[in-house]
Amino acid sequence: MEKKTIKIYTDGATKGYNGKLGTVSRVGLGVYIPELNFGDGKEVNGISNNEAEFKALIWGMELAIVKGIKKTIFYLDSKIVVNRANGRRPTKAKFKNERMDAFQDEVFELKKEFNFIEFYHIPREQNETADYYSKLALNKIDLKELK
Repeated sequence: MEKKTIKIYTDGATKGYNGKLGTVSRVGLGVYIPELNFGDGKEVNGISNNEAEFKALIWGMELAIVKGIKKTIFYLDSKIVVNRANGRRPTKAKFKNERMDAFQDEVFELKKEFNFIEFYHIPREQNETADYYSKLALNKIDLKELK
């Protein structure tokens, strides 16, 4: 895997409402690696859309490490997560978030495992396959659609 830069798409999906402002009851993660013909989704605990997006990126990074990928570009449709993955934290006090800071720190630790890694924001329409896997994990897609 060393010679080629591998593209990895990640996305998070949410379902349900916890009764608190901005919180959800279920989170689905999706990862798609076209060069490996690999896609997968899983459900995890989480309470927000941003958390779903961050957890999807982290899972994608962990999968890349397991698969021996050392050079990669991640594509996400979350500007917030891409900005944080690229080292930008919000500067206004009201936007600081300890949970999101912890996810950003985890991304920075995982980045050490790669020889080359970049993060890019893409429009939602260009992230449909990762989105599909994140929604499949939450059963938001009718299995009849697969036929």
